[in-house]
Amino acid sequence: MKTKSIIAVSCFLLLLSIFSCTSPKSKLAEYGPVLENVMQSDEGAFRGFSLGDAFDTIQKTEKVPPIESDENYLYYEYSIDTLGTYNVAYNFEEKALNEIQSDIFINNSSKTEEVYNNFKKYFDLHYGVCEDHMGFAVWTVKSAKYGDVRINLSDESADFTVENNPGKISIWIYPDKN
Repeated sequence: MKTKSIIAVSCFLLLLSIFSCTSPKSKLAEYGPVLENVMQSDEGAFRGFSLGDAFDTIQKTEKVPPIESDENYLYYEYSIDTLGTYNVAYNFEEKALNEIQSDIFINNSSKTEEVYNNFKKYFDLHYGVCEDHMGFAVWTVKSAKYGDVRINLSDESADFTVENNPGKISIWIYPDKN
C-alpha cells in the first residue's frame, strides 16, 4: 500500500513539474509561426497598434531600431528563423499612425497559400468575413480617430517570375477616405 502511495505521489509530482515548465502558447500560435511572429499581439489592428497611435509609442514598442525613419515614417525589417522575412512601414500624419504596410516573404513558396489562409482566417475571426475586391481580401473596421479603416490582404507571389523566388503576402491598413 505504501509503495502505491509513493508511486502515485511521484507520478503526480512528475506531471506537475512537466506542466509547470511548459510556457503557455500565445493566442496567435494556432495560426502558425509566420503569423505569430508578424502580428506579435492580437491587440489593435496590427502588432498591438491601431491607427491613431503615437509615433513615440510605436518606436518604443518595436524591438529593434528602425532601418529608416523620419518625422512621419518608420521602417523595420525582421527575419522569421528559416521561414522567411518581413518588413513593416508605419506612416504618420501629425505624429499619429495613419497607415501600416507589411510585406511578408515566405522562403518556401509552396507554403505561401497556407500562410495567406492563416492571415485570412485570423482577420475573418477578428473582423468578420472579408469582401473580395479585385483579388484583395478586404475588411472594413471602425476607428475612433479615422472612421472606416480598411485592411487589405493579398498574395503577390505571382509578381515574381524567377523560379524559386519566395512567396509574398502583403498587408495594408489605411483609413478609407471615400
